[in-house]
Amino acid sequence: MNTAFITGHRVIHLRHTQQGIRQLTHLAIERGIITFLSGMALGTDQLAASIWSEMNLDWQAIIPCKNQSVLWTIDQQVHYRKLLVNANEIKVLYPKYKPGVMQARNQFMVKHSSLGLAIWDGYSTTGSGTFLTVQMARKAKLPIIIFNPQTQEITFEPQHQQLSFDL
Repeated sequence: MNTAFITGHRVIHLRHTQQGIRQLTHLAIERGIITFLSGMALGTDQLAASIWSEMNLDWQAIIPCKNQSVLWTIDQQVHYRKLLVNANEIKVLYPKYKPGVMQARNQFMVKHSSLGLAIWDGYSTTGSGTFLTVQMARKAKLPIIIFNPQTQEITFEPQHQQLSFDL
């Protein structure tokens, strides 16, 4: 499986997040990733979809429910529909919203990926979707590359450990 999902904050610093998504994408491609998954939430997910479209990359929209955008502003809904036109595949997991569909979307992306990409400050509360998705990936023992938008640092999980041998 040569697929990576992205997760990240909804409220973003645009320039730093764009930079982070581009860096994570290039690192993923260097590792053999050819398909990217976006959950199409506001913020990081949609910005990644836009960048992947500009880069002519293969990406899939993994939508938790058909009416995901119902509570968004008109401008957000128009932008969302424009992004979906560029997706190589659109997968809608549930016909309508019900409790748990967002988590199910995140679990689907983790299950169908060989790499996780995260725009995450590492300090988000335990209830945030980004935190929970990173935890799902860790539990699945999926490698994750994390861009911290506050420090602009990149970390890799699991971290490679240096081995030493007594000779």
